[in-house]
Amino acid sequence: HVNQVYYPEIYLDSVIFEDNYVVVLKDRQLEDTDKKKISREQAYLYGNLLADFHNKLTGNVSVYEDKNSLGEQIDTLVKTLQNTEYIDDINVVNKIIKERLEKAQLEYELLPRVVLHGDFSIRNIKKYQDQVILIDFERSRIGVAYQDFVKFFFNEVKDLDLRNAFLKGYRENRPFEIPSETLQSVLLFKTALEILNFHLSHPEKKFGRMADDMLVAIREDKGFLEL
Repeated sequence: HVNQVYYPEIYLDSVIFEDNYVVVLKDRQLEDTDKKKISREQAYLYGNLLADFHNKLTGNVSVYEDKNSLGEQIDTLVKTLQNTEYIDDINVVNKIIKERLEKAQLEYELLPRVVLHGDFSIRNIKKYQDQVILIDFERSRIGVAYQDFVKFFFNEVKDLDLRNAFLKGYRENRPFEIPSETLQSVLLFKTALEILNFHLSHPEKKFGRMADDMLVAIREDKGFLEL
């Protein structure tokens, strides 16, 4: 549905084939963007691009929304990782998060919901002719806008000037208020759990040690954005 609404010019059809849902799109020649040389202008452009995505899709597409509370969502993720190599580190950080959860959950409930990209990253920003575009919407779902910032800022855009240029670009297109450090740390933990769950079914572990580093950041009380 995201492809159908966001890129109607390339959406051709969708069919159910046996146990698969197949989306048929027009082929386009795309170029990678360079994650090693992000300028302020590019960071601004990427922020504007994400805000445009949120604007166009929120309220206009059907995607998954977890109706459980933030604490319940985290508990579910933790349970799926109980018998894994990660659980000892998770339990240590989970104790920290439990102390922050009540305050974070109250704030989380007040924030507006958007349709998230779900995996906003340089690898999913491509060049097409004279513009940059987004691809890969399989993890799109309902959430708060900051959730699309987490992996991008934590792993790819650590420079403060670039982060602020990105935020400026986003705010040119859509209002945004940075969550409190308490909520940021809880959402960072949730993101780490989602990555670890993804690795369970994807042994190539494309996110590397990102989730491990997120857990360490929370333990060291650095689970928030420096801006």
